[in-house]
Order: sequence, then structure tokens, then C-alpha cells
Amino acid sequence: MLGRRTHSLQLLPILLSLGTASVVLGQEIPELQERARGGDPVSAFRLGLEYSIGARVPLDLPQALHWYRKAADRGYVHAEYNLGVAYHNGLGVMRNDAESARWFRKAADQGDGDAAYAMGLAFETGRGVSRDASKAVEWYAKADAGSGNELAEARLAEIYATGNGVARDQAEAMRWYRKAAEHGSADAQCKLGSAYLFGAGVVQDNREAAAWFRRAAAQGTIAAAYELGVLYQSGEGIPKDFVEAYFWLNLAAAETEPARQEEIAAERDAAASNLTDAEQVQARERVRHWFEEHPAAPNSH
Repeated sequence: MLGRRTHSLQLLPILLSLGTASVVLGQEIPELQERARGGDPVSAFRLGLEYSIGARVPLDLPQALHWYRKAADRGYVHAEYNLGVAYHNGLGVMRNDAESARWFRKAADQGDGDAAYAMGLAFETGRGVSRDASKAVEWYAKADAGSGNELAEARLAEIYATGNGVARDQAEAMRWYRKAAEHGSADAQCKLGSAYLFGAGVVQDNREAAAWFRRAAAQGTIAAAYELGVLYQSGEGIPKDFVEAYFWLNLAAAETEPARQEEIAAERDAAASNLTDAEQVQARERVRHWFEEHPAAPNSH
């Protein structure tokens, strides 16, 4: 579907979501068409959404792009962004990275944070523009200005952590990881937990590590579940709790790599040796419920 977007917790280029603006407006299709043909950019954009959704009119991406372009030509920022997405992903039009970047730039210049993030990604990867890490940093920072953008924050953290085009700066990397983590990025939460676990860029603190691993694990991050299980088993930073250790290690044992799975299963079984049969059954039931609530995560073993 080619509509206005939402942020994704994964670092994918650009994702699209269902647009509902026309429903909120309450306009009938003939009225939208009349207003759009009369040059109203908002109606043109919303008519484009209708053709990209295909609920009240037949799904027709080229027609959606026709109306997005009408709105974009009048400077309507959401239409500019969606044209960037269309050219980026080849939706209803041949993929064209340079054209995608051109439309993203137009939207970003009007203050659209997601478009600024897209420009940062373009400069970081060299898609549609010449690769330039310093410009990527500049656009990611613009994307984060105001309400914050966890995707941009996570990319800035990675850039400073690796020194990719900028001076490597672990303290600055941690600052951006923290911002992304506080905005809900499970990957950043896991990275921050690891930083506290090993004292990388921050003062080593197992309690703080456990807190961030717990937040990431609650979102379905298996690597965080493993680290949390190990901390519960060792009692480092948090009270030793074999029930919790068994629960989190059971989740982590769902790793898809056989060699890693065997290692984690051994640690899980070591935790289980400290539990009664009833405690193990209860923990496995928790695991079952957890996977029902996190269907995208691997299955438990």
C-alpha cells in the first residue's frame, strides 16, 4: 500500500502504512475528485491515498502517483514524501534512486522528519546521491530535531560507534543509543544493555544492563532475553532467580543457529536443575504465552 507511513522498530529503508486521511475527512469520492481536479493539493493527495488503498476505488498505484504528483507540484509535503517512497521502492513506477532522493529532499526541506531520515539513509548508502557520511549525520540530526526520530538516533549511534565517516566517539554513540532506546528502539535498548554489561562508553553497571535488556526482551529481542537470563542465573546486578533465568533462557534457546541453540539450551537446563517440576511447567507455560504475544519471534524449543 502506498500511503502515509509510520516508523518501523527495524532499520529498513522506508516502510508504508495504511492512510486514513480521506476517511477522517468524510468526503465522498466524487467530491474528492472534483476538488482534486480543481487544483486542491490536499484533495489530490487524499485521492492518491484512495487509489493506493483500494478500498473505495479500485487499487491503482499509477493513478495514485498521478494524484500525488499533482499535490507535490503544489508543494504538499506528504505527497512529496510518498513520491520519494514510490521511486525508492518501485511502487507504481520504475525504481529511480535519484528521483526518490529529489522528492525526499523537497519534503525534508519543508521540515518532514521522516524525509530527512530518508535523506540521511541515502547519503549513508549512496542511493540516489553520492555517499557522504558527514551529510548523512547532518540529515539524521535534522530528522531527530523536534519530536525525535528513533531510526535516525539509532543510525547516528552506529555511525559514532564505528567511526564511519566521523571521528569515532563512544560517549556520543552512547548518547544517541540512549535517545533511541528511550524512544522505544529495541535494538538500541539491547546495545545499551551490552554497553553497561561490558563498560563500553559508560561506567560498567550490571543493574543498569539488566534494566535495558529487560526492556528489549519485552519487545521480543531474543539476544536481550539471553543476557537477562544469564544475569538472573548469576545474580549479577539483579537478585539471583532461577525461575526467571529458566524463563528467559528458554526464550533465548529459540535461536535459529543450531550451534548457538545448543549452548543456550545447556544454560537453560542448568537453571532448570534448580527448579521443581511444577516451577518448570509454569515457566514453560509463560514461554508459550510469550510467543503467542510475539508471533514474529522464533518458536521456543
